[in-house]
Amino acid sequence: MPTRRFVVGSAATAVAGAGLAWWLWPGDDPAFDSSVAESRKRLSDAPLPFTAAVADIVRYATLAANSHNTQPWIFEVGDRFVRIRPDETRRCPVVDPDDRHLMASLGCAAENLDLAARALGFRSDIVFDAPTRSVVVRFEDAKPEATAAFHAIPERQSTRAPFDPAALPDEDLHPLLDACARPGVFVRSLTDRSDLDRLKDFVLAGNTAQCADPAFVEELGAWVRFNRTQAAKTRDGLYSGATGNPPLPRWLGRRLFPLVFTASAENPKYASQLDGSAGAVVLSAERDDPEGWFNVGRASQRFQLEATARGIRSSFVNQPVEVAAVRADFQSWLGDGLRPALVLRYGRGPALPPSLRRPVADVVRFVPA
Repeated sequence: MPTRRFVVGSAATAVAGAGLAWWLWPGDDPAFDSSVAESRKRLSDAPLPFTAAVADIVRYATLAANSHNTQPWIFEVGDRFVRIRPDETRRCPVVDPDDRHLMASLGCAAENLDLAARALGFRSDIVFDAPTRSVVVRFEDAKPEATAAFHAIPERQSTRAPFDPAALPDEDLHPLLDACARPGVFVRSLTDRSDLDRLKDFVLAGNTAQCADPAFVEELGAWVRFNRTQAAKTRDGLYSGATGNPPLPRWLGRRLFPLVFTASAENPKYASQLDGSAGAVVLSAERDDPEGWFNVGRASQRFQLEATARGIRSSFVNQPVEVAAVRADFQSWLGDGLRPALVLRYGRGPALPPSLRRPVADVVRFVPA
């Protein structure tokens, strides 16, 4: 699931130089902060009846990682079950033509759903339904179990900033790797600086190809939110201010984005991020099919939550798996014969502003048993 950082600063400076920046800026929106607080409000771990708990269980599920913050899911809620379906209207057909990232996003959401349900007193039975490419989760009463991973859910974020490149001690690294070890998922750990430098080469090659692809740039730009008002209205997408970019009116941001989203602008930032990483993991599915991609998503979410609980940041650098020509070389370099699915870098670093989530009412459908 790709996440992006980009710069519109040079273009905004040019506008400011013309004396127009503040005249063009539509103003701030206090709804942004209230929307963040609403979606990331911490759950009490007191047990509740299913009908009273399900909205908060789903809300925690929506805090999962996903591509471009598209939030590509629908939660069908019935009597003691939730079915998570892909929202086909939120696909990213350019960067994710086979829906690999989308299926991984469902896995991330299912992992959060399970953790939240367990904390509120429900045991989950999670089954991937291959014919419908959906996930059926059935619940039974159980003793509440609020884990460190559950408590980390509101704090988890994909942090697109340089980290401390110092290697993690084994007492931190081993639990991260253990967290994402699950049946059907192969985990490759990269901690040697020579391996991280080689990963950087693949990331930059993939990023260069994507920046040169007008269809990719158009698709990404459609999910960028250029100011707090726009972000608070849609409550999805990539808010540009989260990575330090100046606010712009939507119409101006959409026009400037293709001009400034270039390899020469983006590659130095990705190089800095990889140089400032303690390590990385590459996750592959032993079965290269939707269920395999779903399992990779669950594993990646477990990794991110374990990292968050330990004060460790992470972010996706998926360019090597998204560009076919680069992916072939990347897979050959990895040498395990499996198609790589997701790439995560990690290290200790600062928190950035959190991303928004849509209201639960926008993603839930109530269905008969």
